[in-house]
Amino acid sequence: MNNNRICFTVAFPDVPEPIVSIWNALTEYLHNHDCLPQRFDVQQICGHPENLHSEEYLKLSPAEVKNLITARNLDGFCVTTGRHGVSVNYRLAHAKELGRQSHLWSVIDQNARAPECWSTVIEVLLNANPSIGGWQWRSLYRTWQNAPFFDRHYERTYGQAPPLIRTCVEKSIDGISPERVRINTSLNPGRSRELLTTIYFLPTAEMWLGPHFWQYAKCTKEEALAADFWLETRDTPHYTYFKCWPAPFTRPDGEQGRMQQRLWKLFFHEDCEWPPGSGTICDEPMYGPPELMPKSD
Repeated sequence: MNNNRICFTVAFPDVPEPIVSIWNALTEYLHNHDCLPQRFDVQQICGHPENLHSEEYLKLSPAEVKNLITARNLDGFCVTTGRHGVSVNYRLAHAKELGRQSHLWSVIDQNARAPECWSTVIEVLLNANPSIGGWQWRSLYRTWQNAPFFDRHYERTYGQAPPLIRTCVEKSIDGISPERVRINTSLNPGRSRELLTTIYFLPTAEMWLGPHFWQYAKCTKEEALAADFWLETRDTPHYTYFKCWPAPFTRPDGEQGRMQQRLWKLFFHEDCEWPPGSGTICDEPMYGPPELMPKSD
């Protein structure tokens, strides 16, 4: 079974301070939903060079992780409930060499214990920190729409590939690794768009867009709020909330595909299509993992 859990990300223009406040908000939310693990594997420890230790993994309680963040003055964290089998992974990291922008995101296995909605913690984090934005989505839909390579795993994971899917051959850089067939996803309705290194815009059913987002958009906040297709909007001092669909997107076609098309046209003056090469959004569901196809009556 493919992983179809709801995941989230929150993007900040700078590393949040103090870092431990991000950890506190995350663990409090998990605790309130009875989803806080008793132990985490702590890995890829971030921080100033003098604070880095050689441990690859530490098994720590949430309180011990909090103490570690504080004691080592870490500027990020990566924790998981296990390196094998069912696990959840929460990570706050930033691109050290390319800027101070930072993002918190989750990776959640299909059968892992984790919330099915992240809206409350997203809003807590955005209320407390300058932000670019927050998004939540269904994992399988995002990975399918952004799948970078066509290989033997593609059709096993995502089903039959559309016949007009656009590909190119990516040559091996080192001359040893094999060539790979890269998929052009630039017109997929569910594609993401890189705003900064490691920071992406996602056309999701719910979006929390912070003040720092609008420098990357092709429209103003006022123009976005004036669009006539929103189910709900809220303009707050810390973020603007937009909701255009009742639940996270699962399809690039039909009304869901056309709604994502509206988002691309509004925010970035770009278009999309499904299936690839059609030049439009088809009415009936076409292609994709069985888990994302509409259930028959």
